[in-house]
Amino acid sequence: MKQILIMDEHNYDPNLPEIYRVAVRGIIFVNGKLLLIQSNFGEVKFPGGGKEGVESDHDTLIRETLEETGLHVVPDSIREFGEVEEKRLSVHEPMIWHQINRYYFCDVEEIQEECHYTENELKHGFHQVWYTLDDAITVNEEMLSKEGKKAWNQREYNVLKLIKEAID
Repeated sequence: MKQILIMDEHNYDPNLPEIYRVAVRGIIFVNGKLLLIQSNFGEVKFPGGGKEGVESDHDTLIRETLEETGLHVVPDSIREFGEVEEKRLSVHEPMIWHQINRYYFCDVEEIQEECHYTENELKHGFHQVWYTLDDAITVNEEMLSKEGKKAWNQREYNVLKLIKEAID
């Protein structure tokens, strides 16, 4: 069953212009551990990012996973999990940030290449980590209590909890 979560902060004037973006994120388990990307702030997120042009969700997932992890997604293994719709005031400009995040379970090949992080990701110390699902939930709980409830941390925390419910 597809999981759907709506996270609307209602902290914006609905007449503001909107930034609309679709992002695709991978849920990758290997040997009981979940592959995540962690920043130097301690937050963890699923590998993935925004669609480019007319890319399909699968193409975005394959590209973003390779860029952020150096791992190749096995195309036939991609399975839909769900999506999170976010709406809030942008942190950078007076606009509505409206993002659809689509999550897919997938498997990866064993061979790993070099990661290709963006300049911003490098600035924030992005790196791969492997956590059990329970440890990933704990890391995000601690992050929310220390750094505050930033929308992207809440989103990933909520998705981690939904995954736990789905596989328990």
